[in-house]
Amino acid sequence: MAIENYNKARKNKDFFAILYKYKIDIIFAIFCLFLVYEYNYYISLMKVPIHDGAYYLLNAHDWLTNNPLSEFYRPPLISWIIAGIWSITGESWVIVKGLQSAFTVSAGIILYILLRKHKGAMFAFGVTGLTMVSGPLFFFSTQIGTEGLSLFFVVLTLYLLKSQKESHWFLAGITIGLTFASRYPIILQALVIFLVESLIVRKPRHIVKTISGLMLVITIVVLVVYLKAGTFQTALGKDTALTLLFSPFYLINSIDIWGLAFLLVPIALLHKRTYSDKYNYTFIAWFIVSLLFWSANSSNFQFRFTIQYTPAVYFLSMLAIENIIKNGITIDNTILFWRNSIISHVKYFKGRLKYDIFGRWPE
Repeated sequence: MAIENYNKARKNKDFFAILYKYKIDIIFAIFCLFLVYEYNYYISLMKVPIHDGAYYLLNAHDWLTNNPLSEFYRPPLISWIIAGIWSITGESWVIVKGLQSAFTVSAGIILYILLRKHKGAMFAFGVTGLTMVSGPLFFFSTQIGTEGLSLFFVVLTLYLLKSQKESHWFLAGITIGLTFASRYPIILQALVIFLVESLIVRKPRHIVKTISGLMLVITIVVLVVYLKAGTFQTALGKDTALTLLFSPFYLINSIDIWGLAFLLVPIALLHKRTYSDKYNYTFIAWFIVSLLFWSANSSNFQFRFTIQYTPAVYFLSMLAIENIIKNGITIDNTILFWRNSIISHVKYFKGRLKYDIFGRWPE
């Protein structure tokens, strides 16, 4: 009897130990269930699709019935998925109302798993939780569109490249191509992630695998759309005009887009500890390049354009908190770090470049 009581007590102790060990994972799972419930509630209130959603549905109908595309410049992947579902269920827009939210929640799960491996469960939950409750992301994920779909493939690309397995890098090439098919301009963000990871890993076989997968998918997408529409166009002409006079729109509206957490991003970028871990480099480049790209547009500025690099924003925000907790931050140390960095880079390039336009570099 005593032995049985002992074994029972031990099992209870082990059970609570497991609960304590994985408490953040359990909280995240509950958070995901709550998120699914919220999506289901708000999607159920939608009576008609928004303008963009209506045309993705029309394009899906056109792909299914072999009619000319209603708007041929729209990325085809979401319409292909809808057409595939309709080929089984019959055409009904109600059936696909929750399609994009499924990709958004899946992106959050992948992001959490990725960050948990390197940064820990608390850090991963902070970044993922803030990303998933972001206003622009939540709203547009309740609609029929491409924001959540493209976010899913960007995050999946990041996950595959961070694994550093050769087979995963080929799959990453495919997901980069699918990012292009889901929302044309977002391929830039996927390519930035690929470029930074390539510079970190420096494995030519991995890089070739990714490029081969990427070119395969893009070739198929462009060819299929061209054969269908007789042309290939990635956007309206008025939306493709870029300028070097960067707009401050996204910085001015940063609090409305990302909340007060955005105020921590400059702290992360200035703190020297941020650059001691190469894992962070991808998120830094992802944020900076994306922000500059969308700020370079001459006329079209929208909150929804920030959705795909929102994980990078919150990663840097959480990183700032981590840096402050572990190392603190002082003005003197930060200035000294950046001064030494600039001097070291100047000396490096001065040593590599033997000549300037006037002759030799002075000793």
